[in-house]
Amino acid sequence: MSLAIKIKHSGKVYDITVDPSLNGLSLKEQVATLTNVPTDRQKILVRGGPLKDDVKLNDVGLKAGQTVMVLGTPLEKVISETEAEKVQFVEDRQGAGAIVNGNLLGIPSGLVNLGNTCYLNSSIQLLHTIDELKGKLNSGNAGSSNALVKNTKELFAKIESADGEKVTPLNFLSSVRNAFPQFQERSRDGFYKQQDAEEAYSQILNVLVTSFPDLKSYLNVELKKEMRCMEGTDGDEDVSYDYEDALKLNCHINSNVNFLIDGLKNGLTETIEKHSDSLGRNAKYEIKRKIVKLPKYLTINFVRFYWKRETGKKAKIMRKVQFPFQLDVMELVDDAERERLIKSRDEISKLEKEMEESYRSLKKQKLSGESGSGSGSGSVSGAGAGSLTTREQYEQQKTDMKKMKEERANKFGELFQRLGASTGENASSLYDLVGIIAHQGASAESGHYQAFIKDEADLTGSRWYRFNDDVVTIIDREKILALAGGSEGDSALVLLYKGVGM
Repeated sequence: MSLAIKIKHSGKVYDITVDPSLNGLSLKEQVATLTNVPTDRQKILVRGGPLKDDVKLNDVGLKAGQTVMVLGTPLEKVISETEAEKVQFVEDRQGAGAIVNGNLLGIPSGLVNLGNTCYLNSSIQLLHTIDELKGKLNSGNAGSSNALVKNTKELFAKIESADGEKVTPLNFLSSVRNAFPQFQERSRDGFYKQQDAEEAYSQILNVLVTSFPDLKSYLNVELKKEMRCMEGTDGDEDVSYDYEDALKLNCHINSNVNFLIDGLKNGLTETIEKHSDSLGRNAKYEIKRKIVKLPKYLTINFVRFYWKRETGKKAKIMRKVQFPFQLDVMELVDDAERERLIKSRDEISKLEKEMEESYRSLKKQKLSGESGSGSGSGSVSGAGAGSLTTREQYEQQKTDMKKMKEERANKFGELFQRLGASTGENASSLYDLVGIIAHQGASAESGHYQAFIKDEADLTGSRWYRFNDDVVTIIDREKILALAGGSEGDSALVLLYKGVGM
């Protein structure tokens, strides 16, 4: 059932049709295409007060022909005012994680939404977690003639120097739209449409890897492919083998998939139809893939969107699929590689436990207010915590964590060298979750995208950052579990894992 209403903003009236079964965010997305007021800056006045994102339109008493008032500043004016700002007062920096004494907590910088560009903002935040990519862009030979590469380099530099202040990615947005015409799609009113964040992430990553081929060893999964005829043949008469690589693994979701690993198994198996020389006709073939080499970074795409003919949109699969903070992909590895990886996995797990114990000892010592003078990762130099100011305690903690991270990196580096891992290769089948792109809404062309990034400076793994465009907040890792899906709320779409100890 649809409902025709009117929207009034800045003296202009727009006719729109809404689905009362959807939530407030869906109405805000329609309003954004008409008025160019970003969804997070809109105030829509309905019965009971301002419309909330998660409230069903059925519950606010909308009636056919009703005129609804919308308040909010259009994007072009917001950007103009932002660029014109010359002075910022301390009091203005006390929101969303910033604190009075500067950006003491090291909150990273968010990106301004330039009109349905949350899909790009979340993609760039995930790409920014790849250390080797940042290194390539920062190197002297990064002056590529490719505009997208050049503007990605410029954007990364702004993010890293902004000290928690928001960044406006105008040049980057322009180069993305020039490179990929699909992202130039506009609504009937002339505004740019929402796009699929996974497509944006993959397209940009492909360009960057093409520009810096050395990155492939850190990102490419190498696979062994077996293709076997399923009709009328015996033995290995109609079987072929080949090798291929991919920058991501797909998690295919069906009614039997409750966990990530099951969806990954589905993604590595498929059935096709092709000509069989032995049968002299077309026949069904089963393709099975197994991993023969794992990269440092493993990108996983939840295949949550499918083309729905009735609506002409890419609808979302709402099913809940749980994913782990530490992923073991041994089940996906080719038999010939398992023995080597199992041995490496055991040694890496042992060292990881030793380093966790060292961290717990350090934390226990700090909580007790003790000071230490011994050697090793558990020692703390200087006065006890009770005699230090809050800032001094924080600075000392940062120093201790830095030393422990360096010790951890050195020990794992020595182990990887002994295990004989090649450049960019994960020596084991273990991965830690470091980043997520999540989607809120019912289809790829609507809703909202956010990025969730692990704080690499926190050795406990409990602190994460939520990037809601230019608003960045600290959240606990337990809230990450809620991104498993099951509704129109935030659902993980892209996961980025990093090899344990790497």
